[in-house]
Amino acid sequence: MNPSERYDSLFQFYAQEYGLDWKKLKAQAMAESGLNKHAVSKVGAKGISQFMPATFSSLMPSGDIIDPEDSIQCQAMYMKQLLGRLRNDYQLAWSAYDWGIGNVLGVIKKIQSYNYSDLVLHLPEETKNYVARIEKFLEAL
Repeated sequence: MNPSERYDSLFQFYAQEYGLDWKKLKAQAMAESGLNKHAVSKVGAKGISQFMPATFSSLMPSGDIIDPEDSIQCQAMYMKQLLGRLRNDYQLAWSAYDWGIGNVLGVIKKIQSYNYSDLVLHLPEETKNYVARIEKFLEAL
């Protein structure tokens, strides 16, 4: 099995369970960690889906942040919540995953638009680049 396909069955399972697109979840995890379960960001986010420990434990109290299955399930659960608040727009949800839901909703309120092309003008460069990386990975899947 190709190493990049190692977790495909988990992405497929949890995407189906939460009504999401598994390739979008996988592309997001690729952008987050390169699918490295031991990845740790400079700010302390961990695992395949790069959760901060407090966020992860609030979503999955009995989960293990380093366990690929728990990380992917938590990612799917959280993305489902974000998509529900952001009109099922993956670009908006990815922006919120990276920059924070409060920040994204604040900009939406300020500009009075849920259109990503309007919002992108107000996003930090890191978040713009994050969404672009996900989209690039998604094109390759």
